[in-house]
Amino acid sequence: MLQLIENDLYKYLALTVLLLAILFGYRKGRNVVSASGRSLAWTHVPLITLAIASLGPSAFAIMIYLGYKFGLVQPKPSGYRFSTFIRDLPIEFAVINWPFVALYVTCRTWPHISSARPAMWLSVVAMSLPNVLLFSTAGTMVSSAFDAGQGIGVIEAMLIFPIIAMIWPGPFPGIFDEGLGSVISALTAPIPVLGLIGWLAGQFVGWPASKDLQKAPERS
Repeated sequence: MLQLIENDLYKYLALTVLLLAILFGYRKGRNVVSASGRSLAWTHVPLITLAIASLGPSAFAIMIYLGYKFGLVQPKPSGYRFSTFIRDLPIEFAVINWPFVALYVTCRTWPHISSARPAMWLSVVAMSLPNVLLFSTAGTMVSSAFDAGQGIGVIEAMLIFPIIAMIWPGPFPGIFDEGLGSVISALTAPIPVLGLIGWLAGQFVGWPASKDLQKAPERS
């Protein structure tokens, strides 16, 4: 997946796929609302979180830059500048956080499956935790240091490094660099794995309540 965010063509293609998936989920949700009459406003939470994770670090970097510019914050000795990272990184961060789009599409397509809402919340919280690291890149985005981009690259690598490669170190993880291995890498990165764990935990926690709701009509 590292090659995906480093290659501009692949990166923009991935962003296009995400946007098409969002459009698909939106249309599916409208059909569900028309059929059931229930509001699906809660299903937009993954997209809101995705926007915060993608745009938030750059917005924070702009605030830091303005703080340096107007003397509100003391810049580091290396100096500061308004770099292209502020413009380019939101796309990379959005691609890294593709599981939020998958969660959105799932909730919009099957909003009435058991415990969908609590599962969505736990999944969002679980996937948001590693994204705190992205906000630590804000200071680097406006740094004039010649190696400023290395810190950003390390954080991105941490968020996309497949968990299975952490468990099974050595030459074997090299298969994750291309082809089918890159797909496996994307699916076993920390964010999608945490999202899946959060979803399953939400299903487990909410299952008794949903079971009681199903029994209520029978009792009446």
